[in-house]
This record gives sequence, C-alpha cells and structure tokens, in this order.
Amino acid sequence: VDAAGQHYPENWVPGFGFVAPAAGEVQGPSLAEWFVRSIASRSGANPRTRDDYERDFSRNVPSWLAEMSIGSITREDVGRWLIELQGKGLSAKSIHNTHSTVSSVMKDAQADDLIRRNPFHGQSKSIPVRHEDMCFLTPGEYDQFREFIVEYYRPFVDFLFTTGLRFGEATALMPHHVDLTEKRLHVTTAWKRQPDGTYLSQEPKSLRARRTLTLTDRQVEVLKGLFEPRELIFRNHRGDRIQQSTFHGDTWTPALKRAREVGFTKRPRPHDLRHSHAAYLLSTGRPMLAVSRRLGHASITTTNDRYGHLLPHVDQDMVAAMNDIGY
Repeated sequence: VDAAGQHYPENWVPGFGFVAPAAGEVQGPSLAEWFVRSIASRSGANPRTRDDYERDFSRNVPSWLAEMSIGSITREDVGRWLIELQGKGLSAKSIHNTHSTVSSVMKDAQADDLIRRNPFHGQSKSIPVRHEDMCFLTPGEYDQFREFIVEYYRPFVDFLFTTGLRFGEATALMPHHVDLTEKRLHVTTAWKRQPDGTYLSQEPKSLRARRTLTLTDRQVEVLKGLFEPRELIFRNHRGDRIQQSTFHGDTWTPALKRAREVGFTKRPRPHDLRHSHAAYLLSTGRPMLAVSRRLGHASITTTNDRYGHLLPHVDQDMVAAMNDIGY
C-alpha cells in the first residue's frame, strides 16, 4: 500500500484481494472509443457541449493514453498524464475540466460493469485552481460608474447589478419569462454557442440555473417599459441580441475609460456586476444558501469557494457567541 502511494494497488479489488485478469480476458474498448460512445449517449448535453468535450479530449489526452483499453489504465498512468498536462503549461482549471470529463466517462464504464474501479477518481484534487480575479462594487461605487454608461443601456446594467443574472441569461429574457402581476422572473433559458458559431437560446448551464426571482417594484416598472411582444426584453440599438463582445467594446470599455479619467480606480467587467450583487447580499447577512439559489449555482460549495472570504462578520459572530458562554 505504501508503494502504491497509500492507494490500493491496481490489481487489488476490495472484498476480493489481488485479482489478475484471466487469460484472454477482454480489457474493454480503448479510452478514445469509450469516450465517444459515452459522450454520444448523454441526452442532457446539447451538441455544442458534446463538441466541446470531444475537442478537449483530442487536445489534452495524448495518444498513449487514449489508445489504452479502459480496463488496463492505472492510477499511475493517470498521474503521469496530469504531470504532462502541467508541463505543457495548461491552466489548472483546464486540467480539472478535462480530467473531470474523462473521469465521468470512466464512471459510466464502471456503472456498466466494464471496469471495477475508476483510476481517474480524485486524481486532480492536488492541483490547485486559481479562481478568477473579482472586482466588487459597492452600491455607491456602482451608482458612480453607471453615470458613464450610455443612457440606453443603463436599464440593462442596472438589471445585471440588481438581479445577479449571467449576461447570457439576461440577454435571453423575453416577456413570457416575467410575471408582472406576481413580480416574478423565471430564468429558464440562456444563449448557448453552437458548433457553427451561431447562438441559440437554450436551457441554462445546470438544473439549479433554472430559478425564479422576486422582482422589486422598480424592476417591474422598468421591465414593463421595455416589453415588446415576441421580442427580447433587452436589445441592442438595432433591436437584436446584445452580444457580449460588442457590448464590451462599444459600451463598457468606453464608459470605464471615461470613469477612470475622473478618478474611478476600479476596473470591473460586466460579469463583476454579478459578483457585486452576491457580495452585497452576503455582506448584509443574507444566508449563503439563499444567495447560492438566487445566483443559480449548481452547488453551495461553488458559492462558498467564490465568496466565503467576504464573510468576516460570521467569524466575529462565532467569537461573540463563545464570549457569551464564558469561553
């Protein structure tokens, strides 16, 4: 066990002991063959997602590993592969994403009794991921910055800041997603890039991303003024979808430049409006689980990893509680 790095040796099966493959035993399809089969059977993934998986596999899984049968791959092989990826200069996030996809494919093989254990399971945990730098704007700082946004787009950026919606979610909203009477917003769709480079309005990135938000009276009034039957709520000057790259270059960057010329020191991106929304809610004591649901995170772990450091008052409250009981 020591020689195997505190893991069961590859030919050890819990409950059975050392098990050697019988003579002529089939080791299953190659990793590349099984990957294609497994990904093709994922009914919940759209064509673009499947293409992305296959692209990452072809780029990041070398032939020596891709051509191995799934039953013969060892944890040592996986470790060697991860070291190779780090040596290529691939970002930790890209390594984790590729490893996670391949591991999930091998989990499918395990479920189908093609392999006894998944040698990829947990192997990338030791590779630290550096999260994106986030720029948080307080409500006062946001008010200061929004003055430099052209008036036409102020309702849009206000909506991003006050709802925490992703750019692709907000720009896909249509009147039937909003119940003005009940003051409810139903997030059920987002723009997804297709294999041919076009964009299609589809379900959000995860089941948790489908959510319902309660709107303020002001938000209701703003949305009511933007409604056009069978049209997107937020549109560019031509009445079409607001494209993130165009919005950033033509609207956001010029506004930031003008703001910095008069002393505004921060450099937020449009996505930082979502981060700022989360930060404000957490700083005012809103429960992290509620904020996680509002943001549409797949797991509260995601919310904690990104924003947990913004909660110093939680630690202070714990200290106060210990003081109250004499400890």
